[in-house]
Amino acid sequence: MNWKSLFEINIYHGYIFQILLAEILFTFKLKRRSHFWIRAIVGCVVYCFLSIIIPNFIARYTSGLFSMIIFLLSVGLCEACFNSGFRNIIFCCVGAQLTQNLSYNIENLIYLPFAEKISYWGWFLISVVTTFIVYIVCYFLFARRLNSEQPAGERGVGVYLFSLTTALFAYLMQYLMQLYKIDVIWVTRPPLILCCIFGLCVQFEWFALENRRAENIFLERMLEKEKRQYEITKTSMDLINMKAHDLKHQITRIRSMKNAQDDELDKIENVIDQYEMSSMTGNRTLDVILAEKTMLCRKHNIQMTIMADGKALEFMSTADIAALFGNALDNAIECEYTIEDKEKRCITLDIHKKGNMLIIRLENYCQNELKADTNFPETSKKDKYNHGFGLKSIHYIAEKYDGVVKIGVKNNIFILSILFQVQ
Repeated sequence: MNWKSLFEINIYHGYIFQILLAEILFTFKLKRRSHFWIRAIVGCVVYCFLSIIIPNFIARYTSGLFSMIIFLLSVGLCEACFNSGFRNIIFCCVGAQLTQNLSYNIENLIYLPFAEKISYWGWFLISVVTTFIVYIVCYFLFARRLNSEQPAGERGVGVYLFSLTTALFAYLMQYLMQLYKIDVIWVTRPPLILCCIFGLCVQFEWFALENRRAENIFLERMLEKEKRQYEITKTSMDLINMKAHDLKHQITRIRSMKNAQDDELDKIENVIDQYEMSSMTGNRTLDVILAEKTMLCRKHNIQMTIMADGKALEFMSTADIAALFGNALDNAIECEYTIEDKEKRCITLDIHKKGNMLIIRLENYCQNELKADTNFPETSKKDKYNHGFGLKSIHYIAEKYDGVVKIGVKNNIFILSILFQVQ
């Protein structure tokens, strides 16, 4: 056995760096393990070493497994460097493998028809340019859509099984082409190019669909939790109003006594009025939510103005009203906490019908610019996955009733508008 042949490097070993570069694009957002750079440097050295020896050794006995072996070694490298779960790593690596395969087949589609006229360095230039263009396009279309903060368990198993099936199919086709010696024929490349594009599109669209499904399940759980919280709040507010009503009767009785001190009684009565539900919008659920948030605003010196036709909300369920206005007002109140100048702390809620349109408009003072897109501004909290669902919940509820949500900032006023078409 010639041991030196195990260390021989040929043009096909370029796959080592091509798949590694593609995997960097797709794993860039994954959660890294401790001592990541040490793991990455040592791992890359070991990976390159094994990717030369093992494929060369196996190639003595069978062909067609060269790329698959290198790919499996690269998956091991990613597993050693990232702590995002094996399923997430496989998903990213398959996306990288399809990207590399797409680049390789486009390169050969350009090169093979003119192989006799193109020099070695011409082929190398075609390879570099094709790889650069395809990788950049695939990054912007697919790789950057990945989100490291969403747990892998939230996604369905189907999307991962599809990823594995796609990878195995690509390598099977490559093995058969080499076995029957047809990989040098350029007409075999267009079907493989289409398969790679189809695989990437289905993989990531399925991924997006699974994400949306998981998000909707999470939102439904949140709505159910908020419904229970509303029931607790309603009971508490009813009790507060009942006690406040009884106390006002007691104050009236005390006033009738000769020794009553009117100034002290007035102060007590003013305090009671602050806790007594004052919003009478025509919708009991909205009244409860507004009473709770009004008390919170008073506590934090936030001026709250309400002009609401609660009867116009009759088409919505109790849980949805509680969640919609609870989330919207909580977001506004949280924003006002950050305003140092208490004179500027203000919230305005306007609910009215205009023709067959119901218009909900919530405004609050805001000193920051919107982050991300105007549909889902980025949450200011560190945990991006478990927070930022307030606005998503609002969008979700609006969509249930064919509503439209618009968000914007004008002259330091954050404006949330929701439009519904009603009878």
